[in-house]
This record gives sequence, structure tokens and C-alpha cells, in this order.
Amino acid sequence: MSPEYQELNRELEKLGLPNHEFVSFYGVPIDTLVNTGISSKPYVGILLKYLPKVEGNEKEMIVRALSEKGIKKAAPLLVQMFHEYKKYSELFLWAVGNAHSEIDDKESYPEIIKICSNSALGSSRQMLFLKTLYKIKSAEAYKVLLNGLTDKKVRGHALDGLGKLGNTEAIEIIEEIEVEKGKYEFKAKERALKKLKKKNSRQHG
Repeated sequence: MSPEYQELNRELEKLGLPNHEFVSFYGVPIDTLVNTGISSKPYVGILLKYLPKVEGNEKEMIVRALSEKGIKKAAPLLVQMFHEYKKYSELFLWAVGNAHSEIDDKESYPEIIKICSNSALGSSRQMLFLKTLYKIKSAEAYKVLLNGLTDKKVRGHALDGLGKLGNTEAIEIIEEIEVEKGKYEFKAKERALKKLKKKNSRQHG
């Protein structure tokens, strides 16, 4: 554990955040934020102070602690990590993308469209395809979701996103997409078509 991470946990403890205890596991205060229902909102300032100071799993733990609806102060730093994606693993950036999807900062939507358009970011964009793009409800977001259908790393999440977006024009395009049976994308295609066809029948019924 780095000195900075120890200091972070000491600061959290001073504010009354308990250490995390689970069966034989005895963790530090930040584990409590990640693994329980306790809100991180009272501790955002401290978490953001230490986010640039630590690396690896410690940085990921802070990102996971910040993955909570409404923690908009974290959004600019998380966007910056995507801009510097060559410094990080795809797995770490997946946690960053998930944090964005949970925080749901509308001011970050233009950046999220750019992030989702960048195929070099691979599977790190999955939660944004699944949970965020459909909320943007713009022609650009719809186009990015459609483009995701040709990208194996986000195809299933793009299919689910299109189902949630509800643009029935996507039905014919989705029907033509080949998916592998038994994989997430196979079920996602079924879900998307079911939702869109139901909406289509209501519109023309």
C-alpha cells in the first residue's frame, strides 16, 4: 500500500468512515465505500485529491468509490483518463467508463460521444453504450450506437442500448446483425428486437 493511499484512508477514518469488515476480510475505509451502500458523496473532495496521486489498483479503487449517481465533480478527471488512455489498461478504463455511466453527468455527454466513437478504447466503453448513449437521445448518439454493431467489443451493449433508445428504424439493421449463439450479444439482439417491435406495433396499431 502506497504512502498516499495510506494517507487517504487515514483521512477517511478521521471523518468517521469505518474500516470494512467482511467475514475474514478486514479492509480499509475506502473498501467500505466500494463494497457497501454507504454514499461516497461526503468524501468526494478527499477522493479527488488522491486520485492523481496513486496508481494501479489503488487508483481503480478510488474510481470505483466515485461510481455513484450525481458525483459530477469527478467527471472532468474521468474524461481526462480517457484522453490519456495509452497510460492505462483496458480493464482500468472499463471501471472509468462504468463510473461515468453511474454518475450520469449531462455536461459530459459530448465527451462521452467522442469516447464511444473511439474504437481504440475497446471494451472500456461497454457501460457507456449500455447505460448512457440512449439517454442522450440525439442523432449523433444513435449513429454511434449503430456503429457499435460492427465492433465486437461493444456489440452486445450497443444492441441493448438501441433497444433502450427506442428508434424503430433500427429494427431492420439489427435483424441483419449476425450474433453468436450463447453469447451476451445473442440475448441482447433478442431483447432489442422485442422492445423495438413492441413499440413499432403500438405506433402502427
